[in-house]
Amino acid sequence: MDKNDNSNTKIYYKLNQLDKLTGLSPRMLKYRMLKVKKKYNGMTKLLNKEGKSWQIHYSIVNEFMPINKRKSNSISNDDWKCFVTWNPYDNYDIDYHYELIKEIKDELPDNKIKYAIELDKRGYNHVHFLSDASTSKTKKIVESVISKYFQWYEISHRVDTIYNKFSSMRYVAKAPIKSGVL
Repeated sequence: MDKNDNSNTKIYYKLNQLDKLTGLSPRMLKYRMLKVKKKYNGMTKLLNKEGKSWQIHYSIVNEFMPINKRKSNSISNDDWKCFVTWNPYDNYDIDYHYELIKEIKDELPDNKIKYAIELDKRGYNHVHFLSDASTSKTKKIVESVISKYFQWYEISHRVDTIYNKFSSMRYVAKAPIKSGVL
């Protein structure tokens, strides 16, 4: 039983579906499940067994992410540290936003950025991205780049520390017009 919410994104995952998301082997996922079962015992909305299969709520998938740095990293296993979003009050095209992302990436040459450009409710383009650079370093660079092109009253933006990597990755992947990794 994979329940879905209104946006067709999965709310519950089965244990055998987490290997692609986490990069862990099925055996390692079973070991991790032992700890997760104890931690979430009695919390049926987060962890529930139906027949032989576990239903794992998306909000606790983070519990299954690798603890140690992997030799072969997939994007989902990268050590994303901060979440950035900006939304100008006027509409700018996709290429304009992409150029801003590239300019920020140029200031973070040793770090990765996973970005998504999408439409807001007004039909205006805006940006979300994850970075493996520290939140303070990223915030300084984002504000420096944005202030070159926008007055403070022309754009809203945020740079936050990531506490749930899986939810942040899921949010960036929700509805991109253009996305990628730099």
